[in-house]
Amino acid sequence: MSIEKKGNGKISIIIVNWNGKKWLKKCISSLESQTYKNFEIIFVDNASTDGSVAYVEKNFPKVKIIQNNVNLGFAGGNNVAINMAQGKYILLINNDTWVNNNFIELLINFYISNKFNVVSPKESDYSEKKRDDYASKIDVLGHSVYIRKKLQSDTSFFLTGVCLFFSKKFYQETGGFDNNFFMYAEEVDWFWRLRLFGKTFSYADNIYINHAGAGSTGTGIQYNLFLWRNQNTLQMLLKNYKWYNLLWVLPVYFFQNIIEIIFFLLLLKPGIAYSYIRGWWFNGKNFNKIMKKRRWVQKNRVVNDKKIFLSMYFGLGKLKHLLNHRI
Repeated sequence: MSIEKKGNGKISIIIVNWNGKKWLKKCISSLESQTYKNFEIIFVDNASTDGSVAYVEKNFPKVKIIQNNVNLGFAGGNNVAINMAQGKYILLINNDTWVNNNFIELLINFYISNKFNVVSPKESDYSEKKRDDYASKIDVLGHSVYIRKKLQSDTSFFLTGVCLFFSKKFYQETGGFDNNFFMYAEEVDWFWRLRLFGKTFSYADNIYINHAGAGSTGTGIQYNLFLWRNQNTLQMLLKNYKWYNLLWVLPVYFFQNIIEIIFFLLLLKPGIAYSYIRGWWFNGKNFNKIMKKRRWVQKNRVVNDKKIFLSMYFGLGKLKHLLNHRI
């Protein structure tokens, strides 16, 4: 029996937006045309200046709008909406995506049939022409790596935050996204915690979401992207590793940071180099807050770091990106 027929299957679909007006017509239209009907759409706008809110109010009157006066980031925007959501289930979806009209129905059936705690679709490009089958992993220093799957056993360390489906109760019980993560790695941190807690998750077989990528933030070497990455990776390591592994992980992490600082100085990009110092400073300023969260994670974990290491990418993720001409 589907969750819709049980009578308690309302889904809260949450879209966090920042100056993404150009994506909204296709995204929201594709959601409103779903074969699954028991849902609400919550549109969270993070202080956009491109008329996104007025556009949604005019063209999609059934959509509930949360208009933030400041940009709360991806984690903060989603958390505001999840706390207000009426649905038993939550579907987080990026604004630069669109889906076929049976997408939610297929995703729910996969979720029920396999009894995972969290599921995510696989991705195709925005034109629906290219589909990738990859495993999303991190290396021991917390850097994300995407590798093409060759075997069924190539399991992912985390699911990307482009689209996630789970119950509201589960999200709240496991802490969800950390509001201290403004942008990037918030889902990696949550899934690392889920692994520590012994929870299950998976990409859904043969279910795809069409994704443009970097719809709000853009791509390339940008100061904010590096700053957020440097802030978040370090606090993720501090929260999730056992203390004795931090004794060797942190020195390696800082050594790699120093090498990268020198690299960007040689490229005459002092701002990017400075983002590493800012990332360290951020963690120092928030150290007590991070340690409080760390104590809760370590108290409730049931999986040891050895198993965590076995599920990670064996190698340096940043070196792999450099070899592939990516940073």
